[in-house]
Amino acid sequence: MERNFTNENMEEFLRQSADGLRMRPSAKVWKGISSHLSRRRRITGLILGTSFLVISALGYYMLNESAKNFNTNSNANNTQKTQSVRTAQPVVDQFSNKKLVAVNSDAIKRSNKTYEAIPAETKEFTFTQTLLQRNAETAQYAFSPTLVDSYFDTEINSTDKLKTFENSVIADPLSIESVSNSYKPKAKKLGWQTYFTPTVSYRKLSDNYIDNVAPHKPAFGFELGLAAKYLVSKNTKFRAGLQFNVNRYEIKTYDSYAQLATIRLNDRNGTDYVRTVTNYNNFTGYQSNWLQNFYFQVSAPVGVEFKVKGDDKVQFGLASTVQPTYLLGDKAYVISSDYKNYANMPDLVRRWNVNTSLETFVAYSTGHLNWQVGPQVRYQILSSYVKKYPVKENLFDFGLKVGISVNR
Repeated sequence: MERNFTNENMEEFLRQSADGLRMRPSAKVWKGISSHLSRRRRITGLILGTSFLVISALGYYMLNESAKNFNTNSNANNTQKTQSVRTAQPVVDQFSNKKLVAVNSDAIKRSNKTYEAIPAETKEFTFTQTLLQRNAETAQYAFSPTLVDSYFDTEINSTDKLKTFENSVIADPLSIESVSNSYKPKAKKLGWQTYFTPTVSYRKLSDNYIDNVAPHKPAFGFELGLAAKYLVSKNTKFRAGLQFNVNRYEIKTYDSYAQLATIRLNDRNGTDYVRTVTNYNNFTGYQSNWLQNFYFQVSAPVGVEFKVKGDDKVQFGLASTVQPTYLLGDKAYVISSDYKNYANMPDLVRRWNVNTSLETFVAYSTGHLNWQVGPQVRYQILSSYVKKYPVKENLFDFGLKVGISVNR
């Protein structure tokens, strides 16, 4: 019989026959495989975690030990340096009873000799005599103190000096406020002020009868000036300046025909008088009229200014001045000796006079400007007329003074 099957045909036959067959493992087999794989992963993670913890602990221990060794070495080096640079301590000289300062040297380190320490309170050291009596082998290393300074026991020691310095610092501490206050700019000594004062002028006569027969009424005037103020103390200023005043008041009279007015003057014989023609009658006339007495003056006020209360923003104060005055111009009418007439007599008006003033004020600072406002009264000490005129007249003004100055 002829064989038609070869090895290749057999393998092909088996492959074709097995293609339709599938072997599927049971669920129990799959579960076992899965458990085996999970167990391997857990073991691997445990090993890795344990290794990491062990390595971390070893690293921390090694770093900690290294830091301790470094600190120990640093402290030892610092101690050695401190001992090497220790300052000289005073040594007692048995012969002079003085404290002597000894300087450390390398010989101290090379020698193993001991010395006695005076109690720690004084921190003073003295070498015993045994240091000088050592055997010959170590005699070359004996320490000989070098004297660099000396002072007597009666002098104040360094501890007392330090306490004195500390007490002075405590008594006078430096703070930010004290330092800043020490650099505050000084107050300006000299300042300038311009002022204007509307006034109302009155007169006062030595003869009361004239006030009854020749009534008057006040009129408005003004005051204009420039003052320099110098700071004398914290609350006091010296004041001086230049000032112009206009004083006015009115006298009631009548217009009349031309009349001769006689004015008798003061003299020993009573024969001195002046006469002039006038059209003003004090008792009768064809119409009433008001004569105006007008004075234009220049003066140099000198005085003081006091700050009673206040701060850098608002102040309340008083001021007073004495004012030498010169009359620049006038139109003054004087009454006749019989009180009947008024006449213009410029020669009887005084040119030089003296005034005084008294004022209160409130000063208020607004930025670069300082305003000063307050009432003022001004009084004329001498009469408006010369001495030989028998009637005495004193002027006084009431006003509201407004001043302004520049803050720098």
